[in-house]
Amino acid sequence: MILVYAIILLVVVAVLLRRDLSAIGRVSFRGGWKLAAAVIALFALQAAITIFVPGQTVFQMATLILSQVALVFLFFLNYHIPGAKIFALGIILNTAVMVANGGWMPVTPETAHYVHPDRTVEVQSKPSNSKNIVLPRSETNLWVLSDIIRVTLPWRRNAVSIGDLLLIVGAGQFIFLASSKKKDSWQVTQPLEEA
Repeated sequence: MILVYAIILLVVVAVLLRRDLSAIGRVSFRGGWKLAAAVIALFALQAAITIFVPGQTVFQMATLILSQVALVFLFFLNYHIPGAKIFALGIILNTAVMVANGGWMPVTPETAHYVHPDRTVEVQSKPSNSKNIVLPRSETNLWVLSDIIRVTLPWRRNAVSIGDLLLIVGAGQFIFLASSKKKDSWQVTQPLEEA
């Protein structure tokens, strides 16, 4: 969710800096809209089963990992696009720690309590509406890649991983390098007519 907030903020900053976001629509990418639509459909399925299906089923974990791998493939096909390499690296780091911990993003009980102080934290549980699994630091494989960075927003608390930070950097690079600076009408100069 923090990625969504960051992208909204980046777009707002781009608009305030008078970037031409319509230029992003002119970026050509490999794989076509069908591949992009398939990846989006996988993420929609991932979101639906993460939010609405309780527990930790093999189908949930497989869908989560498959959607991450599909997204990495899409970004590798389009490595020439600004931010694609950084974004792909973020996904790879997040996927690596999830695979190393049974398919879910690990979070320590202390961090889980920080994010949701009103909830009871149970070790080895998957909080509702989350892709996390609560694991003690000592039982977490690749702990440094898990959700260890605590973030306080005015409206909620969150925890992010190093991979999430790379996703934000990649998204920012794409938004600012794929867009162009708008030109005001008064900045456009007309060639001088010869007398």
